[in-house]
Amino acid sequence: MTNTLKYLFALLAAFTWLNAEAFVTAIGKGASAVVRPLIKHPQTLPDADIAHLAQLGSKPGGTKEIGSFLGSKNLPDAVIEDTYLRIAVQQSTIPEAEAAGMMTRLRGTPGFRSTLSKTVGASDIKTSGHLNELRIADKAAENGFTVRGIGSPFNDPNKAAATDIDVLLERNGKIIAIEAKDYAPDTLIPMDKFRADMVSLNEYAKANRSSRVLQVFSMTNKSTSDELRRLLSMEAERRGVELIYGSPDEVIIQVKQLVDLL
Repeated sequence: MTNTLKYLFALLAAFTWLNAEAFVTAIGKGASAVVRPLIKHPQTLPDADIAHLAQLGSKPGGTKEIGSFLGSKNLPDAVIEDTYLRIAVQQSTIPEAEAAGMMTRLRGTPGFRSTLSKTVGASDIKTSGHLNELRIADKAAENGFTVRGIGSPFNDPNKAAATDIDVLLERNGKIIAIEAKDYAPDTLIPMDKFRADMVSLNEYAKANRSSRVLQVFSMTNKSTSDELRRLLSMEAERRGVELIYGSPDEVIIQVKQLVDLL
């Protein structure tokens, strides 16, 4: 074999290896996975569209482009919910089995579609926060609660901008308003931010005096700061808010126990 042929074979081998590596990388990001529709509907998007939208969502500003694309299709809400869930699965954000369960239990729930749209963007922090809300709502539905809304708009007179209640539930005639936080244990968040959200819970309870509102402030992780944990506990007790730590599953187990005691 001449040196020229050896060189050509070496180039071909290197090219093949690079393409294989790119293919494996794409698989790892979910770009080549086939995510089947979660509902039966003639307007569900084809796999190629889901793969394209999943890649688009991972770029800055991509969620707006996804919204514009879906808006131009004039799709029913159920198909849009299906689309966002399939994008999240494609991005390896939500396991397919969990997405199917969410579609069954939360389909048509106020705020489900808009919250889903916030889980497919480039910001991991925003994604985890909204995914936490979805999982709390889903676990609640799985445990017999009625999910009245996710990210339910609420006019808090103490806040200049519009706000919302992260998860709104009902069980045995009682309303449960949840502010859900999903921060890493070492994240330093100003106490004023947490206090403002507890105030929003108080204002929601005042605005709904005719209903028995259980006010819950949930955090996935306990802060590593002893001082912050102490201040949170004191503020919650002062405002009549239940402070709960744990995963979405653990939060709902504790909320269920509280509702049954009231």
